[in-house]
Amino acid sequence: MKRAFLFNVISILVLAACTKKEIKQGEITYKIEYHLSDSLKKYEDFLPKSAIVYFKGDSTVSIQQAGSEATTVITHKPTYFIRVLLSSPNKKFQIDYAKADQPEILPASAGYTYVSTNESMTIAGHKALKYELTDKATGLISEAWFSKEVSVIPNYLTTVFDTTYGVPLAFTTNQNGMPVKTTATSVKFVPVPDGAFSTPSGYQKITPKQFKDMPVGN
Repeated sequence: MKRAFLFNVISILVLAACTKKEIKQGEITYKIEYHLSDSLKKYEDFLPKSAIVYFKGDSTVSIQQAGSEATTVITHKPTYFIRVLLSSPNKKFQIDYAKADQPEILPASAGYTYVSTNESMTIAGHKALKYELTDKATGLISEAWFSKEVSVIPNYLTTVFDTTYGVPLAFTTNQNGMPVKTTATSVKFVPVPDGAFSTPSGYQKITPKQFKDMPVGN
């Protein structure tokens, strides 16, 4: 009887190990479009036109490249961790934003009100429904397309949205008065690169205030 009991215990442990939930990981590629005024169109070539986001468990990293300059944002949702890495041929900066400082870099940090519509379309292979959004702080109106066919953790680009509506696959945000449209072009569940969420050496640590006060051109 003891042998039978021991065999049952071992069988349960083996079964539990075999059915252990795998950590969800993968990558999302986005296309980024800017609605620039005539006076700002000369800067369009300096703006990133795409972003790639890696996600694994509760961590994400978004990478936007514009020529020789790159902006990388590492997040950990449960701890409200946001680290921004700015890289150019001459300088590399690391800026950690505490929760209280994050409204400085997040669009619509006060949140949105959501109104559903009857419109739908397929984005990155998934059916998405359109919602009209109103920025609670400014009253500005925009739109976003959410899908419940896929489930991924919010990243820096999507963290301001309410996940009960699904995963935002296309959305327009207002960044310093400039409308920016971001659209997912692919969502893949694949292993992320080794060290994707680590900070490389050579970055100078500065505070959000130091970065904010830094003269333009540095």
